Amino acid sequence: MATACAAFPQQGADPTGDIAGTYYVNGIDSREIEYGGRLEITPGDESNGYAMQWIITGSVQLGTGVLDGDVLEAKWSTVEGLVTQEGADHSSGTVTYTVASDGTLNGIRTTAGVTEVGTEEAFPVLP
Repeated sequence: MATACAAFPQQGADPTGDIAGTYYVNGIDSREIEYGGRLEITPGDESNGYAMQWIITGSVQLGTGVLDGDVLEAKWSTVEGLVTQEGADHSSGTVTYTVASDGTLNGIRTTAGVTEVGTEEAFPVLP
């Protein structure tokens, strides 16, 4: 599934370091379940801060992140959908992306209370 979005056209990284925009997302969660969707990143209130919204298979997640060099550290929380293993309809965690020179985000995603980690890639959508 990770190669499916790689075929879509991609924009290059913004030379100013601004990562705001829309991305196609492919991932494998901590339970080894593949998912896909979109990620919207908008400038936040703080310097190098961003608001984030994932609309992915089975859920909507909101988060905030801070860009430091080429690393984006973010916290996320499910606001709709996605039933956890414990039966709760809410989960949260972190994601750490490395911003590649072509604008692609490559990350490791954690879920609170789960030892295993998942992976996620986000590909910029052309304007």
